[in-house]
Order: sequence, then C-alpha cells, then structure tokens
Amino acid sequence: MLSRNLAGRVPARLQFLSPQPLSRPIPPLSIHLRKHFGRLVSTTSREHYKKRFGSTVKTTLTLSAVFFLFSIIKLGIYQEDIEHKWPSPPEWSWKSRWCLRSAQALQHPEYTNRLLTDWPMVAGYLKELIERLENVEGEGAGIFEQGDGGFLVEGVGLTGLDISAKSEPWRRGYFQALLGAAKAAENLEGWLTDKKQRVSAPAEHVIGPSNPRPKPMPAAANYVIHEEDCEVASPPPEKFYMKILTTNGFDTNQKVEAALAYADWLDYKGLGMTAGDMYIWALDIAAGGIPGDADTLVDLKTGILKNTSPSPPSENLMRVSTALAVHNARQGDLPTALSLFTSVLKAWRSLPLVQDSQSMAPPPQGFNPLAPAFKLFATLFIPAEYPPASPTGNDPPTRTTGSACHEAALMTYIGEILYASSSREHGLAWTRDSVEMAESTLATLHNSPDLASRGRCAQCLKVGLENWRTMVSALVESAREEQVESLASAKKAWYGGADQAKVKAEQLRRWEAERDILQHRIEEVFPLLDGEGGLDTLAGGGSGLFV
Repeated sequence: MLSRNLAGRVPARLQFLSPQPLSRPIPPLSIHLRKHFGRLVSTTSREHYKKRFGSTVKTTLTLSAVFFLFSIIKLGIYQEDIEHKWPSPPEWSWKSRWCLRSAQALQHPEYTNRLLTDWPMVAGYLKELIERLENVEGEGAGIFEQGDGGFLVEGVGLTGLDISAKSEPWRRGYFQALLGAAKAAENLEGWLTDKKQRVSAPAEHVIGPSNPRPKPMPAAANYVIHEEDCEVASPPPEKFYMKILTTNGFDTNQKVEAALAYADWLDYKGLGMTAGDMYIWALDIAAGGIPGDADTLVDLKTGILKNTSPSPPSENLMRVSTALAVHNARQGDLPTALSLFTSVLKAWRSLPLVQDSQSMAPPPQGFNPLAPAFKLFATLFIPAEYPPASPTGNDPPTRTTGSACHEAALMTYIGEILYASSSREHGLAWTRDSVEMAESTLATLHNSPDLASRGRCAQCLKVGLENWRTMVSALVESAREEQVESLASAKKAWYGGADQAKVKAEQLRRWEAERDILQHRIEEVFPLLDGEGGLDTLAGGGSGLFV
C-alpha cells in the first residue's frame, strides 16, 4: 500500500534528465543564444563587465590627458627654446611672436631636424604675421601710408608704409618678417598651393589645362593637386623687397641688406642690367646715410672707394662695393671688379686693429652630465632677452681678429681675377696668401663663441683651398702638354732643344710637387674645417667667381 502510494506520488521525469535521442536536430544559433543568454549574463557578470568597462574608460581618458599635457609641455619647451635662440619683440602679442620665431626656426632645418626647409610653411607663418602687423586696428596701430595714399609700384602694388612712430624692436621684427617672406618667395617661385587640401607643389606637378602632362608627385605624397583648386604659393619677391626699400622707418643697414638681396636675386634670374641698377641704388642708400659728403669717400658711379680720403669709408659702403665687385666680375667686367676689390682691401687694411674679446678661445671645459638639465632650467625659468639694436652701418667697421677673414676673402677674389685675366703666377700667389691668412685666423678662432666669424672663415678657407687645387691642377696639365711639345721639337731642333725640354720637365715636377704638398695640406686642415658650418668636405663647386 505504501509502495503503491509512493509510486503514485513520483513526479514526471524532468526533460533535461531524460535521455535525449541521438538524432535530435541542433537549434539555430539565434535561438541558442537567446535561450542561454540569461544564464550566461547573470547579475554578477553584468556588474563585473560594468566595472571593467568603467576602469577601461578611466584609464583611456587618464592616459589621453597625460599624453595631451605632455605634448603641450613639449611644445611649450620647444617654443621657449626657439624664443631664446631667435627672440621676438616683447611688445607683440603671443600669436605674432609665435609666427616670427617659428618661421625663423623653420629656415634652419639643421636645428629642427629636417632635411630641407619647409618654405610653404614659412611663407604661411610670415603672411599671417605681416597681415597682423599691418592691421592698423590691431598691432599696426600708429602706422600709416606715406604721402597721398602711399607709393604704387608697377607690378608690385601699393607699398611703402610709414612705421617711424613704432619702437625699434617692432620695426626690426617687421623687417625680419618682410625679408623672410622675400626669401620664401624666391624659393616658392613657380609653386602653387591647393586651397582645399592646403598643400603646395611646383606647377609642373599640378594637373590642369595649362599642364596636360604633369610630372608624377613624389612617392611620399599621397595627394593629387588640381589647377582649378590652386592659387600662387607666394607673391613675387620684389613685392617684399620694394616694400622694405620704400618704407619710412628702416635704418640704412636694413635697406642696404634688402637692396643687395634683391640685386643678388636679379643676378640669379639673369637680369644683369637690372641688378646693376639695384646695386647702384644700394650704393646711393649707403652714401645717403653718411653725415658728410660721400663723394670724398666713394665714386658714386662705379662704387670704387677713394683711399685718399683721411676718414675711412662706412661699413655699408664697403659692403656695397664688395657686392658690386662680385657683380662686375660675373658680368665679365674684370678691370672694374679688380679695382673695386683692391680699393676695399686697402680700406680694410687702413683700419686700426682692435683686440676682440670674443675671438679669444675660452678655457676648455670637461663633460658635465648636468648641462642638459641646467639648459632646460634656463630655458623654462629665465626669460629670453631681446638683443640690442644692430649698428646702422653708417660708421666705419671695426677691424678685429675675426674680420681678417674679410681680407682673406677679398684676396681670394683678387687671385681668381688675376689668374683668369692677366697672370696665373700672380693669381696663384694671391690665392696662397689668402689661404695662409684664413687658416691662421681660423686656428685662432677655433674655440671662439663667435660662430659667424668661424663659419665665414671656414668658408673662405675652403674656397681658397679649392681654388688653389684647381689652379695647380691646371698648371700641371699645361706643363705636361708643354713638356710633350718640347720633347717633340727637341728631336727636330739643331741646338738647345734638349735644354728647353729639361726646363719644361723641371716646371712639371715643380707643379706636381706643389700639388702633392697641397693635397697633404688639405688632409691636415680637414679636422679644422670639420664641423665649422657644415664644411666637412673639399669637393668641387665652391663659391668662387671663375675657378
């Protein structure tokens, strides 16, 4: 009776405990997930996933904030560093100062760890800066147009503002912006800028009706530029040069620098006559800055300095005369160029020698592992000092130990002209003397903090050595040809032919010996040139006039 009642109370067998047939079909994946999702994602697991997701978001936001702040700090240190290296006028706004120092830093790719200068970016920075400085309602308050609406130059446009009411740092920064924009315009000639993509490229790579067969873009460029989307990358350089030359408020040295740069650009473009007129304009500007009568110091038609004057010429006059001599030499007027070079050299040698404290080599210092930390501290916590105004150039230059490289450069030019025109022997002698002077001066300045003088002297020494080697190599070839001719004529000559051949052989051995000695000297002077302004090689293609 009891077993019967228990049997009657046994519940029906549960489905998941019952044996399943082997041939049961597998449900679809959607039904399977819907059926087991509630069991897999329980309350505990949901809380776990919420915590993990929240911690992941917090970690991501924290790391992003840290990286963002690190980038800001790094950018700030970089800006402070270039502000110390290329100070900007302190009265400008932070945006204007940012544009100027960034443009100046970009023009020195060795400092920014670049291979080439990014001239489109330089032009962009300076364009924005010039617009800000010429805005009379902003940072240009106090400047105005000269005369009745300013000067209008054909092909250039309206130019020539009056900035005389501004401070000297403001005017100097404005000059740096205009001159930098002119240099950028020289390098961007023939370039177009895509306004949509904000990229620039030479016109030969731009696709358009005027260029149906464009050259392919570089492999690194992953964009295509169309002519209809482009504008000229930069105005012509004469726009900025003429603006400097016709602006009231720049000093004589600044206008002379702009005039010489513009004349050099015209020479590069093959416009020799126009460049000559610009050099004469620069000469008039330099002469106009002298308080007395400039006719007693220089010939205003040729630029030749009159060394008979009791007072020495100004620095601007000597600078313009040197540039005019180089121009005449490249135009083929060698007598005028030689007269200009010799007059400038006499003027330099007539100046009294002044001992320069910067030319003295400082005592050698050992390696200091804390030097980078001290430099970083100085960059962050010591404000950059804006340098004092440069001399106007209206006074005679100061002849120091470092300025001896000016004399060596002039002697190198004179040697080239003499070698190419009248006497190879005299030209070679002048070149030897210039190398001796440049080498001794560079040895004196080897550890000097005056980097400009060191670089200029190293350049002069490199050009002198290269010219000397070229001259001697040419004399060796000429002597070898003369020896061959003398040997051939000695066989036919009745008397004296053997003696003449012997003389030619002696000349050949002399030039070959000098060539070998010179090569050994180049190898010895190589450590002196290494690291001085990047002049670590003595290859062809120097800065000479002819050789």
